[in-house]
Amino acid sequence: MNKSSILFIFVFFIFSCSSKTTESNENRPSSIKKQEVFHPSFSSDSAFFYVQQQCDFGPRVPNTHAHEQCADYLTSKLKSFGWSVITQKFSSKAYDGTILNGSNIIGQWHPEIERRIVLFAHWDSRHVCDNDTKENWNKPVMGANDGASGVAVLLEVARQLQLNMDSVGIDIVFLDLEDYGQPSFVSGDLKDTWCLGTQYLVNNPYYKARPQKGILLDMVGASSPYFGFDQISLQFAEPILQEVWSSAHRLGYNSFFVSQISGSVLDDHYYLNTIAHIPTIDIIDFNHSRGFPTTWHTVNDVPDNIDKSTLKMVGEVLLSYVRK
Repeated sequence: MNKSSILFIFVFFIFSCSSKTTESNENRPSSIKKQEVFHPSFSSDSAFFYVQQQCDFGPRVPNTHAHEQCADYLTSKLKSFGWSVITQKFSSKAYDGTILNGSNIIGQWHPEIERRIVLFAHWDSRHVCDNDTKENWNKPVMGANDGASGVAVLLEVARQLQLNMDSVGIDIVFLDLEDYGQPSFVSGDLKDTWCLGTQYLVNNPYYKARPQKGILLDMVGASSPYFGFDQISLQFAEPILQEVWSSAHRLGYNSFFVSQISGSVLDDHYYLNTIAHIPTIDIIDFNHSRGFPTTWHTVNDVPDNIDKSTLKMVGEVLLSYVRK
């Protein structure tokens, strides 16, 4: 074999090896360009500020001055974001015979759009700490997580939709008298003592055309939350449940939005599904093995125990879903 032939074979060999090496490198996982995930703009600082402002009034127990002040605050905040506001004022009898004065506060974004999603959270706080030690039973709950956290997330959602001029049909409903149900230390088996504001709303609808979908937030501010599939959501609104959890997983929140049954919770969404027939899911921090967060219905449900990152996560999931 002459030198020119040897040189040709050598060059061909080098070129072939180089080509194979380049092709191999391009198919390695480390060299594949990862798809960037877009996280909606949601300010955890603003959301936490809204938690703090609600708690600054004190426990928002019905028939108190703090309750009246917070109602005015929520109405003015929604209006300041450019939302139309409807207020349902009503009275309801509590488990102990007390007549409670309530207000369901309803904000509407683009009320002219017929196809609508409605977002719910209760804004009142509980009158007793019945999950605490006995000496604290008759103290009111501040309700930073159980009440204020869901409201705060929805206020920031309202602000972001206004800032970005989103053209979507959204209602935000702040439900009252959710947490005045029969305490665990009171004997008897009374029915329907919880969710009194929702019971009023479903029997006195504020809308002409029923919203297509509903999402309820409850206790969405604790560290390391567990948001699973509650059985009522699964029974009445499984497609919405799957869609919202898929949005959470796309954003990388698989560890907290867990696609497993967490148990059954009697919450506002029960009446929304069974009486109003609005398919509604509940994003609630609960699972059957550990129950609710440790601050639930105790004196420790205060802003110091709110995690901004949880508020941000839930807010991003909501914004991603409603815009989609």
